[in-house]
Amino acid sequence: MRIAIGLGCDRGTPQATLARAVDEALARSGFAEAEVVAAASITLKADEPGLCGLARSRGWPLRFYPAELLMEVAVPNPSETVRRYTGTPSVSEAAALLAAQAEDASALIVEKHRLKGLDGRNATVSIARANPHRGLFNAAERQAAQRVLAARRDMRHFQPGCLIDDATRERLQIALMQAPSVGLMQPWRVLRITDPVLRERLAAIVIRECEETARAMGEREAAFRALKVEGVREAAELWAVVLAPDDGTLFGRRTMPDEMAWCSVGAAVQNLWLAARAENLGLGWVSLFDPQALADALGLPPGAMPLGLLCIGPVAAFYPGPMLTLAGWRSPREASALFGENRWAFAAPEHTG
Repeated sequence: MRIAIGLGCDRGTPQATLARAVDEALARSGFAEAEVVAAASITLKADEPGLCGLARSRGWPLRFYPAELLMEVAVPNPSETVRRYTGTPSVSEAAALLAAQAEDASALIVEKHRLKGLDGRNATVSIARANPHRGLFNAAERQAAQRVLAARRDMRHFQPGCLIDDATRERLQIALMQAPSVGLMQPWRVLRITDPVLRERLAAIVIRECEETARAMGEREAAFRALKVEGVREAAELWAVVLAPDDGTLFGRRTMPDEMAWCSVGAAVQNLWLAARAENLGLGWVSLFDPQALADALGLPPGAMPLGLLCIGPVAAFYPGPMLTLAGWRSPREASALFGENRWAFAAPEHTG
């Protein structure tokens, strides 16, 4: 069973008071905090430190609903006092039901649990059963997803001679097919390379481009040559991901037709990358090749473009961090260098090769 928590409180209610109220309500419900899929309140409380701190400390997603949305939810205990101060007759019950994506108020397990703290401030907690048909994730599942995201690596070192079973390969294909694409165009095509002669030809194309790239690196040539940048020969599986000839999709890409097709392919590869990591398989995206040479080798039709060779397979160990960072080539940027608000105010990028 998954549950959602709705919260209401006086202005300035301490986190400790809210925590005590939540723990008491959970005890009444018989459920553990690990089963919480979300906590919710009214937008008036979005800047409430105790409320935000509680959700952060428990690892719960916290969302805030406007009074106009909360007041549309039928609840068993509407309050005119609450309406007078917030514009809606219910905060905690309505917020719990919305966060649970419940169909009606029968989903409430704890309607209203009230607590007045030692400082005299009040907290109200409601708990609702999450709708089992909505696919809401609990804390353990969210943490597992975050672990996969954090553990994804662009792998270059594979254990040679290994094979992947058909069932695993099918799961990887399903993950790729579940990726989003602009206008549902699904512009990717994937060729599984099973011909050893063709694989060797593709490896030679990659090696040639590695040489060209090394010579273009200038003073970093030696450092580049020291890196292992592909696993085309060693990986258990080699998939070529190709941008298909344009099918004329207009939805979502009228002004950026090429860019949105490329983004869609990238989203599909990321899905595959994460699925491979969840299977404890490495994946490396190789882009070091001459596109025309690769297209010729793969027999691509006019308008098709190879975007990557995907090396997939067992590895002896996953890198503890990005390989380029471990090798001293480049470090990831801090979040503050990548996220802004409203207007561009980022520093000019550094060219590192």
